[in-house]
Amino acid sequence: MPLLDDLQPKNNSAASFYPVSANSANNKYDWDTVVGFFIKALHNLEIEKSIKTIDDFKELCRIKLTNKLDDEQFWYIIEKMYFDSEQVLHIAPEMQALKVLDSESSNAGDERLTSLFVNLMGSMQLIKPPAANLNFLEKEIKTVFDSPQVTSKSKKTLKQHMSYLPYLSELFQKDLAFLVSQPEHFLQQIKSLLKLYGFLYTAQLSLNLKGWAKEPSVKDCYFILDSEKASKERTKLQLHGHKQVIESSYALFPYLALNESLQDTKNVVVPLWQLVNELTVTDTDALNRYAEEFYTDRKLISDLQPANNNIEAISTLAKLFSEQFKKGSTRETAFTNFVKATRETLIRPFEQGRKRAGSYLVLNQDYLLLLTNITIGHREKIRLHELLKEFQSRGVFFDKSSEVCLIELFERMGNVERMSDSGDAVYVRKTI
Repeated sequence: MPLLDDLQPKNNSAASFYPVSANSANNKYDWDTVVGFFIKALHNLEIEKSIKTIDDFKELCRIKLTNKLDDEQFWYIIEKMYFDSEQVLHIAPEMQALKVLDSESSNAGDERLTSLFVNLMGSMQLIKPPAANLNFLEKEIKTVFDSPQVTSKSKKTLKQHMSYLPYLSELFQKDLAFLVSQPEHFLQQIKSLLKLYGFLYTAQLSLNLKGWAKEPSVKDCYFILDSEKASKERTKLQLHGHKQVIESSYALFPYLALNESLQDTKNVVVPLWQLVNELTVTDTDALNRYAEEFYTDRKLISDLQPANNNIEAISTLAKLFSEQFKKGSTRETAFTNFVKATRETLIRPFEQGRKRAGSYLVLNQDYLLLLTNITIGHREKIRLHELLKEFQSRGVFFDKSSEVCLIELFERMGNVERMSDSGDAVYVRKTI
C-alpha cells in the first residue's frame, strides 16, 4: 500500500483501527446494540426497512399466529411470554439482530465499535446457523424472522481493514466459532465475549504500538482474580499490569492517527507495521516534506531534523503526532476525550481499585469461566499449565499467587481433576 500522493496535515482520526472518537458527543455506546450489529454482520443479515421497531416485528408475528390459534385470546399470552419480557430476542442467536431496533440514540458509536469486532472476525461468516431446539410457538416466530418481510441476506460488501493484531484476530475467530457451536451458551455470553476482546484488543494494541516497525506479538499483561487480595509487593502486577496498560493507551490516538494520515482511507488501510515494510527509498523525501508541513501547521516548537531513511522519518512523525496533544495545546481536549472514552468503554470493566494497594486489572468469576470454556473449546479437559498458556496467548497473565487462587476457585466449582498428588497432573474441565 503506497503512501498518499499528496500528504497534507488533516484532522486526526483513528477510525480504521479503533472505534473511539476525539469528539465526546460521538462516544456514546450501548453494548446490547453492538451485539445486534455484530450478529447482523456474523450472519450477513439485513433487516428490512419496513421493520423499524420490535413492535413492527411483533405485529407480523401476531398476524401469523392468530391465524393458527383456536382462540385469538391466546395471542395476549404469547405477547406477554415473548415480547413483554424481550424473550423473543433469545429464541435463536441470530434474532439478537433485532437489538439494533428501538435504539434511543444515534447508532454511529455502536457501529464504529462493532467494526472493531468485524475486523477481528475477518472473513469468518456463518452460512447456516446451528440448529436450535425450539417449541411450536418459537418455530413460528422464527419463521417470521426468517421471512423476506423481516430479514434477507445482505448484499453490501463490508469494508474490512486487516486486523492490526493478526494473532489476536485468529484467536477471536477460534473462540467465536466454538461459542457459535453452543447456541444457548452463545446467547448468554456473546456480550461478555465482545467486552473481553474489546479490552484485550485495547491492551495489546496499546502495548504494541510503539514497536511499530515489526509485526505485533502478545505482551505480558497481568490480572488478579476479584476474589483475591492485592499487594504492592507483587512485582509483575506493578510492572506489567494496570498502570502499564493505562500509560500505553495514551499512544493509541497519536500513533493510529499517524498511520491513518499516511494512507487513502477510502481504500483498505493497512497497519503501520505493514506499511513501513512496503515503503521504498523514494518515500523518505515525501515523509520529510510531510513532517515539515505538519510541524508548521500544528505550530510545534521541538527540534526538527530531516530523516535519512523511512524508519527515522516515521519516528520523527510519531513524535510530532504525540507533541500536538501536549498539555496546553489546542488539541489537548480532543486527546482527553479520546483517552477518557477508551478507558470508560473498553478498560473500565476490567479495572478495580484496591485502596492503598492501587488499581489492578481484574477478572471476575463470570469472565474467568467464559475464558476457561472458550480456551478449552471442543476438548473435554486440558492440563492446568496448558490452560494458563492459552490464557497468555490471548493476553491474560497470572502470577504465582493468582495461580494458587485460580486452582482453589476451580476446586470449589468442581471442574478440577487431579490425576495424582503431583501439581503437574491437574486437569481443568469446561463448565458447559
